[in-house]
Amino acid sequence: MTLRNVKIFFARWKYLMFACCVTYLLVVYAPFPNSNQKNWREGEIELSNEHETEKTEAKKEEEKTDKNKVFKFNPVGKEPFDVEEILTSSDIKISERMNANVKPGEKRIILSWNAGHSPDNLQGCPDWNCEFTQVRSRVNEAAAVLIAHNDPDFKPTPDQYVLYFSQESPANSGISLPRTDFVNMTLGFRHDTPAGSPYGYSVKLGPKSRLQGPVVDASLVKGKSKGAAWFVSHCQTSSRREEFVRRLQKHIQIDIYGGCGPMKCPRGNKKCDTMLDTDYHFYVTFENSICQDYVTEKLWKSGYQNTIIPLVLKRKLVEPFVPPNSFIAVDDFKSVREMGDHLKYLMSNNTAYMEYFEWRRDYKVIFLDGSHHDVLERPWGFCQVCRMAWTDPRQRVIIPNWDVYWRQSCEKDGELVKSIPDVL
Repeated sequence: MTLRNVKIFFARWKYLMFACCVTYLLVVYAPFPNSNQKNWREGEIELSNEHETEKTEAKKEEEKTDKNKVFKFNPVGKEPFDVEEILTSSDIKISERMNANVKPGEKRIILSWNAGHSPDNLQGCPDWNCEFTQVRSRVNEAAAVLIAHNDPDFKPTPDQYVLYFSQESPANSGISLPRTDFVNMTLGFRHDTPAGSPYGYSVKLGPKSRLQGPVVDASLVKGKSKGAAWFVSHCQTSSRREEFVRRLQKHIQIDIYGGCGPMKCPRGNKKCDTMLDTDYHFYVTFENSICQDYVTEKLWKSGYQNTIIPLVLKRKLVEPFVPPNSFIAVDDFKSVREMGDHLKYLMSNNTAYMEYFEWRRDYKVIFLDGSHHDVLERPWGFCQVCRMAWTDPRQRVIIPNWDVYWRQSCEKDGELVKSIPDVL
């Protein structure tokens, strides 16, 4: 082919060739949307199984079957019950939480570098062959390492999970890290971490475990005569909850027990729990700070283990984790007076009051007291660290920006309380 013919060829087909090149570049390099891929936002934990990007038909069929499964919980010293699902904002399903890919004859080491705890924390999953230790010389053996504060002597290996342990809200805790992506996940109240370890959780019961007949003693409710109780020792808080309680006391009786009030009831005295059942209609469980997923221990213990309606500060904060229509939130009302009027209405109408306990037919709320370790802890905390340690290939988990994830997860001090007027 002569030079003249080459020039004629390119002149005639140059646009088509240009279009072909552009198409090729788009196909090879352009990011096309993927319905199975999550768009991660700054401050979220990134969790992915790169080796499972394409689900087989068998895997899809297995997921369909999981929806109909129930898991038998047989806690020590308590009645067994069936669980259909766990109420959480996490994408990790109960079928995944309850099983580990254990290799016979092997074990995985979980090291607490400076975060305390003991081997008892793994009693919910003894069959998963994980060993707890605080012996720092074994750090190179560890699949996961827990820290409560930074220590320059700790140098993680690339194949280790590093977990920050804290049950306190970011407003009252924190850690200085050598780099923003130093920690893989947290072990504490947050649900958006594979190792989430809240003070309690809710489950939807399997069909055989659901309650029939009355779910609350009507005579017990009829005997109640007082408004709300509040057990509290932290008097000045970031959420300004104490300010809201003072304002609400103008409209309804709120008896304050402990270091922040005039009334006393010693910790551990069974009469304190009994009077919540027999005397009071409501229990104040306001958080000391409003931070993502931070739900106070009092909600799970006193708010849901007694025949009483818990009062919370913010609906969005607790709604994903508790049974429907089981609590009353401050931010549901346009004013303090409106909330007070609603509480007084419920006190005068036993039928309306008892509707807040209908959730007991289909749900169960579990309080994790931290001293009893059994199957109730299997879906959370140390057992989930153990499960993650067995993933093969190792599941990739990172927190890209610690400051956004932790330090910027709380509302400004008093923001909610200041936004609600006394009256309209």
